[in-house]
Amino acid sequence: MKRLLLALVFALPLLAQSDRPLIQIVSANDTTVTYRKLEPPRVALDLEDGSYHVKGCPLLRDTMQWAAPAAAQLQHLQPHACVRIATIEYTTHTAKRRPRDPKVISVLFLGNSLTYWNDLPRITTEIAKGEARPIRAASVTMGGSTLEMLWYRTKALEQLWLEHWDYVIVQERSGRAPHDRGELFHQYLGLFANEIRKSGAQPLIYMTWLPDRAAANEKLFRSAATRARAKLVPAGIAFAELTKKGMNLLEDGTHPNIAGSYLVACSVFSTIYARQAPETPVAFNPAAATLIRQTVWRAVSKK
Repeated sequence: MKRLLLALVFALPLLAQSDRPLIQIVSANDTTVTYRKLEPPRVALDLEDGSYHVKGCPLLRDTMQWAAPAAAQLQHLQPHACVRIATIEYTTHTAKRRPRDPKVISVLFLGNSLTYWNDLPRITTEIAKGEARPIRAASVTMGGSTLEMLWYRTKALEQLWLEHWDYVIVQERSGRAPHDRGELFHQYLGLFANEIRKSGAQPLIYMTWLPDRAAANEKLFRSAATRARAKLVPAGIAFAELTKKGMNLLEDGTHPNIAGSYLVACSVFSTIYARQAPETPVAFNPAAATLIRQTVWRAVSKK
């Protein structure tokens, strides 16, 4: 146990990287963006001594192999005392931003499994493919992530600034999380919304569902949208109404089935185009699809 504790103490500087943002925007204009990217920690493996070292250690040898700290731990190597001097390293990049395409509406989704489940961006583009300006969509997602995790641990900011988006849809963890996270929900939603506006896009909030607390959920998300000066994609309102009517929109109690993802995609469409989603081929009951489109449009039109 003592050996394990010492290893953890020595490794703390490496573990601290998880508390640093992966991407930091330095400056940007309409054509380029300069940003700092956190470099993954690397250690030198000393297989002869049974230890691992960090950059700057006087005991480093050219023959040592460099690897991730996890690789050293899998080989049961112990941290040398030099690990305490490990530094956080960023590299600076300047890149061209993809030019804006006036022929499409560019939409970036930022979220977790409620966004990548059933490939929500693809469903959204399918619904809008007949429009004069169809939707071009991309996403940055991480399973189970909060907005805070998206901000610190993903390339969301890099993707946001490398292209010109018309809309960026931000999704917090589902269920009770937006309520339980309290001010953290509003804080990171606000950070994303401000950065999105700075990039030249309009922030949209993906309202998740909590059918057993529908009124409180709607109140929270409308308040959050007002505070963040963002527009609400009210999927949760339509979800609660149709669930109350007996429609099954969930696959496993948390994630949407195909009808549930279709509901969210229609919510995105109606929010962006300001009208009811058009009829499109669906992989479930067409009558249910019609009811979903109508219910979604009422939710989006609700003041």
